Amino acid sequence: MYEPLSDALKEPLSNPVDDINLRLAVAAADIAELRAEVARLDRALDESRRLNKRASEVLELVYEHLASSGVKATKVRAGGNP
Repeated sequence: MYEPLSDALKEPLSNPVDDINLRLAVAAADIAELRAEVARLDRALDESRRLNKRASEVLELVYEHLASSGVKATKVRAGGNP
């Protein structure tokens, strides 16, 4: 989980230039962490979509098998409603 480093900057440094440089460095680190988190979430979303598609394909095979066996199956739509 992302926790910003900028929370650590409570008191400014005595030298304003050093303070600005430190804040920029902290902001850059926060941005890098956020980008890494977005990339991780993007990969997780892609994996979720892949698994959902595969589950749909398997469910379709089950319906086809049931239909060929003479068993009446009711397809369930997203949200659990037949």
